[in-house]
Amino acid sequence: MAMVITVAIAVATELAIVGAGPAGMAAAEVAAGHGVEVTLVDEQAVPGGQFLRQPPPQFGVSDWLGDPVYREGRRLLERVSADRRLEWIMRSSVAGIFSNGDDDGDEPFTLVLNPVGEGDSGEGGAPRQLSARRVLIASGCFDLPVAFPGWTLPGVMAAGGIQAFVKSQQLVPGKRFLFAGSHPLQLVVADQIVQAGGSVAGVLFAQSSSRALALLKHPSVLLGNADKLSQTAGILWRLRRAGVPVRFRQTVLSANGTDSLESVTTVPVGPDGAIDSDAAEEIECDRLGVCFAFSTSSELARQAGVDCRWDASRGGWIAKHDDNMASSVPGVFVAGETTGVAGSDIAALEGQVAAIGCAAELGKIDARQAVELARLPRRQLSRRARFARLLSELAWPGASLFDQLMSDSATLCKCEGLTVGMLRTQLGRHPDIRTASAAKLLSRAGMGLCQGRYCHFALTRLMARQLGVPEERVGGFTSRFPAKPVSIGRLIGDDS
Repeated sequence: MAMVITVAIAVATELAIVGAGPAGMAAAEVAAGHGVEVTLVDEQAVPGGQFLRQPPPQFGVSDWLGDPVYREGRRLLERVSADRRLEWIMRSSVAGIFSNGDDDGDEPFTLVLNPVGEGDSGEGGAPRQLSARRVLIASGCFDLPVAFPGWTLPGVMAAGGIQAFVKSQQLVPGKRFLFAGSHPLQLVVADQIVQAGGSVAGVLFAQSSSRALALLKHPSVLLGNADKLSQTAGILWRLRRAGVPVRFRQTVLSANGTDSLESVTTVPVGPDGAIDSDAAEEIECDRLGVCFAFSTSSELARQAGVDCRWDASRGGWIAKHDDNMASSVPGVFVAGETTGVAGSDIAALEGQVAAIGCAAELGKIDARQAVELARLPRRQLSRRARFARLLSELAWPGASLFDQLMSDSATLCKCEGLTVGMLRTQLGRHPDIRTASAAKLLSRAGMGLCQGRYCHFALTRLMARQLGVPEERVGGFTSRFPAKPVSIGRLIGDDS
């Protein structure tokens, strides 16, 4: 794809967009169209996000993302990549967003940017600052890490991680794959593996087939999303033709191997949601793709003070917003998976609505124009959102399944080497520990390089069950600066 991207390190901008995935790109296109000065910031070298993950420049990939499901996204990517009105700051993470204390000023926000360079090894230089009148956080999501024995073995991967190899570089990162979870994305990735010439031992869904087919009970929702159902039917037909078994009421119990994955132990899931360890089966494979759900990348939004609420099936901590996608912090907007995991098409529509809201606040359009411009994307959002919410409910396996998989021997925080049993023991000895942040101080969970991204859900769920309270009462790890790791040397200007 021919791309003309002007990379500029802006000192100030009218609208800073964090994240160059579908939500960020759609917002940038609409905002720039109304005369807003836009700067996009993203950790990757090129835009597109995970949905439109591009291959490295040195890779020559033919028929990149040729499936029709990517058609609209590719068109959006082509338009914004060639839009010379936009400024780009790529290979930079946002370590923090700070209010300058003057909402009516020209530059009420300061973003601290950490250039990650290639491989985040320090080539990017010292942190920089970007001032902005408005900020849109579209930071996306990541595969939900699920704690079970062996999940940290080499070869156990998030389904999205496997997909990144296939769709961006057309590499099959293994010999024999097994997928286990409850989300339909694992069907998509299994299909992509098969089409790329790989071998798939099976796709396991924890829920029953009748639950998966419950969408058929909502004909009005189906009629508005026939394209998605048609894509799923095509995937199932291709998997069946390739001899890939798709099994329901089956889940992973453990991943087995010495130095890397050699096999996976699977068990049936009963109608009551209880796993039957006595009926375990071992499946040989060297790659396990785990795909139960997703977690929102909400750390930056929470660090900026945005009010969030807990919704496990939609991504954990999701940002609250009004009809214009404005958050609880004046001048800060949110869009995409930050507001609840719902897919790329909804993310792009939310980005459009947020851009219109930003343009109105910046005086580029009046209130009447804003209402008219937002009418169509809001109507499309309403139609798509019903399907997305229903899908997330049907794909959610229930928290009790995670409770059963989290045996005492399972690693909970791999950064700090903390097991589920170790945390349970510590919490039992300290009944006064009742929040995630307090448990962090007690156990060191969440103090590693991932800053709690991989252990946050498991810790929150474990504590909620042990205390007998909702997850929202446990709260999240307090999100502070830096939202992404930055070396002290960089912060003080001495990264030698």
